[in-house]
Amino acid sequence: MKTRIIAVAGGIAVLLVMVAVRIVHLTLTDSPGLARMARQQQREQVQISAHRGAILDRHGETLASSVDRPSIFLRPRRVTDRARVQSALATLGLRPQQIAAKLGSDAPFVWLKRAASPRQRDLVEALKLEGVGDLTEARRFYPHESAAAHVIGIAGVDLQGLEGVERYYERDLRGEPRTLEVERDARGREILTDGVEAPQEMQGASVQVTLDLGIQDVAERALERGVRESRARAGTAIVLDPSTGELLALANAPSFDPNHRATASFSRRRNRAVTDFYEPGSTFKPLLAAAAIEHGVVRPAEMVFCENGHYSVGKWIIHDHGSHGWLSVAEVLQVSSNIGAAKIGERLGRERFFDFLTALEIGRPTGIDLPGEVGGMLRPLSDWSHIALITTSFGQGVAVTPLQMARAFAAIANGGLLMKPYVGMRAVAPDGEVVWEHRPTVVRRVMRPETAATVTTMLERVLDEGGTGMRARVAGFRVAGKTGTAQKIEAGTGRYSAHARIASFVGFLPAEAPRVVILALLDEPETSSYGGIVAAPVFAEIATAAMERLGVSASPPPPEIQEASVAVPAPEPPPSAPAGMPSFIGLSMRSALERARDLGWAVRVVGSGYVASQTPPPGASAAPGKALTLNLAPTSGVL
Repeated sequence: MKTRIIAVAGGIAVLLVMVAVRIVHLTLTDSPGLARMARQQQREQVQISAHRGAILDRHGETLASSVDRPSIFLRPRRVTDRARVQSALATLGLRPQQIAAKLGSDAPFVWLKRAASPRQRDLVEALKLEGVGDLTEARRFYPHESAAAHVIGIAGVDLQGLEGVERYYERDLRGEPRTLEVERDARGREILTDGVEAPQEMQGASVQVTLDLGIQDVAERALERGVRESRARAGTAIVLDPSTGELLALANAPSFDPNHRATASFSRRRNRAVTDFYEPGSTFKPLLAAAAIEHGVVRPAEMVFCENGHYSVGKWIIHDHGSHGWLSVAEVLQVSSNIGAAKIGERLGRERFFDFLTALEIGRPTGIDLPGEVGGMLRPLSDWSHIALITTSFGQGVAVTPLQMARAFAAIANGGLLMKPYVGMRAVAPDGEVVWEHRPTVVRRVMRPETAATVTTMLERVLDEGGTGMRARVAGFRVAGKTGTAQKIEAGTGRYSAHARIASFVGFLPAEAPRVVILALLDEPETSSYGGIVAAPVFAEIATAAMERLGVSASPPPPEIQEASVAVPAPEPPPSAPAGMPSFIGLSMRSALERARDLGWAVRVVGSGYVASQTPPPGASAAPGKALTLNLAPTSGVL
């Protein structure tokens, strides 16, 4: 017995010594590692995403905000009754194949339904399924649905900006995520022992944009109606403040609802106003007129002989949509004569015209704060042949975006200043601090105020009786604008389509003190290809509502056109006069000689400068190969 007692006591003593040694070892040697393991089991760092800031219109109306929505998740390894779980998950709208794939996943955590409805969450919670749970996530909500969708853009399921303002101002809107220390109980449940930061500290900045939701709504409805009634392929409308460069409205049709972005195709989400370029056609002629008047090579009342509708330039023939004889420069815009524009372009010359367009930044991005903007196309001066100068004069061979075109007209409307367009007004932090604020930016002066005023008066005539823009009239207001009908290039061929056209109207009002520039564009309308028929009414509808929204009073009656400084025009040929002898009047000696030789005339030149008169006179019946006398003078009163 004594031996047994000693043996047991010895064993216990050895065990106690071993325990003591282990305690000493754990305390002195393994303590830091064990403490770290304990912290990992008991405490954890959890990252919480900040609520994305709101997007507001210029009057504070919410265009985009973040709302809390339940999201349902699955931990496949914790599922004990797969058949019950698979049957229950069918209530979430998942297909059996999807459920099976998620249950069979090797991942410890998979999403079942992001942004689920409260009813779906309640159903799942009531079933008390092992391995299935839910948590609250912020989701983007667009209360006005498709309104201004192409400007606002969209945010993804993880609240990252993907398009539009959401993407451009991502850094301001998203806010900074927060990291919280949480403890876990014996069952692994999270306990926020340190609490949560104040809600305003968990939000991004709000961004206020220049859009006016009232004008935006009218622009979208008018454009949608215009596209539908003309059976057009697509359309774009822009409303711009010419004095500041602020974008008041931008609409594209077809559009989409960013709340349901998964169902919107890329073509619907594309912001055509900045990502698509086109040949502007006759809406480009006011830029030609502005350049020519700025350089003093024409006056509004100078006469242009429009060759009765057919103008031979080398192997090419320029056509008008009507048979016009003598027209003033102002009438060239009013009836949209290609031949008249071509002759004004020849008088201006390629260098001066190119420099003017370059100053207007035609063919270059405007720098607006929206993603995806393209620059269009303006060929380098070295590629400007004689025919290139002529076609560019009436808007062919040059490509612009709708925003570039609206911006160019804004330079006429505001007295000659090229403004940088913008859509972001300011960003405001949750505590009320202004993070940044945009102000109007003048890029450069592109024409004298007198030139802009002269071109404006000429553009008012486009809406007079006999003009191409009569359907753009707005009751009680003086409107200045220009119609455009441009051929489209056929994809893959590089040739102009025989049928596809782009119809447009660009203008501003009130003409005496412009508040808005409005562009309306319809892509491939079927009922009519003329901008004055299908695009001008869209302009008028938007303009009428914009004047009411901005509180602008009706305009005084337009002043009579002053004729005091008008040069004496050449006599109008009789209507029956044959279109035989082309006109060389107004051309430089070099241009006149090149053209005469192309047509096979033996030329005799008298004097220097520009062609002031010719024998035989324009329009006379004469066979090629006979003698042609050109009388030149330093300046000329006719073209």
